[in-house]
Amino acid sequence: MDTNEVTDYMKKVKKYLKNTKLNDLSRMIEITKMDNLGKGKAFLVAGVVAWSAFTCSFGNVNSAAAAQIGLMSTATALTDSMRLGGIPYRNRNGKVVISGSASQEDNILEGCQQRAQVAYNMARANEPRITMDMLDIANRLGTSMEGLEYSVKTASSIKSKIDRKTNKALEAGETPKQDFEYVSETGDLLRYTEVVNHDEMAEKVRDTVALLEEKGYTLDEIDNKYLNKEGRYKAVHLNATSPSGQAFEIQVHSQETLAASRSTHKMYEEWRNPETSTERKAELYSSIKSTYDSLPLPKGIEQLENYKRAV
Repeated sequence: MDTNEVTDYMKKVKKYLKNTKLNDLSRMIEITKMDNLGKGKAFLVAGVVAWSAFTCSFGNVNSAAAAQIGLMSTATALTDSMRLGGIPYRNRNGKVVISGSASQEDNILEGCQQRAQVAYNMARANEPRITMDMLDIANRLGTSMEGLEYSVKTASSIKSKIDRKTNKALEAGETPKQDFEYVSETGDLLRYTEVVNHDEMAEKVRDTVALLEEKGYTLDEIDNKYLNKEGRYKAVHLNATSPSGQAFEIQVHSQETLAASRSTHKMYEEWRNPETSTERKAELYSSIKSTYDSLPLPKGIEQLENYKRAV
């Protein structure tokens, strides 16, 4: 943003603040855990957060702006016009992070068609509003969000995924899809990690689903990794769609499963490398699986059934 854009932005924020109830801003401060700032700073942050979250969403872009999307010549212009920034959040370690900030310098899909970039930018634009809802759910359930700075998948990560799927199709003698098709069908362009007490995982998953539906979200899938006895990895994944139509993923973990994920990450990266031999892959798979298998089963987790919405 240049100086004039920043000035215009702050004018809009001040106007928004005048029309926003004090208890709404107090709620923003509580949700983002920014309550230990000075009162003036806290309410300014809350106002910026509120205005950003409720106006950056693609679902709220007016018809003129939506029509302009098709006329934009560069992906950067699209990103700049649709996303003003992420949501600040004080995590459980006391560090203030900005949601989606990992994508701030990594948001151009190099070598991809414009339609792929537009699909990605739409997800980035939808992120602040979804993040506020996710933080509200975590606040109400007494859970927390981990790694919120990675709530938006980076462009380089998406490009790697496109390349893997393209190569897999070619190796199978099939015609690969268009890059924008791969981007549009990627359910974790936006992804969240909700951290719960290990023994409460099943209960908190059900509570999270209930609050998502209360907010108008659609549950698309529950993938309980604990039900796959031969699986290498344990957690519960939820796939949902926002009221504006944006698909995203929530991974429900405990501190124990997160620790297992971190300790096995290098092994996982080697395991999924196409150049890793079959024998080595089997060794890695077994080692990763044994790490998760050493953890106790969360209470009632085997009664949490998988679900997939009919389409």
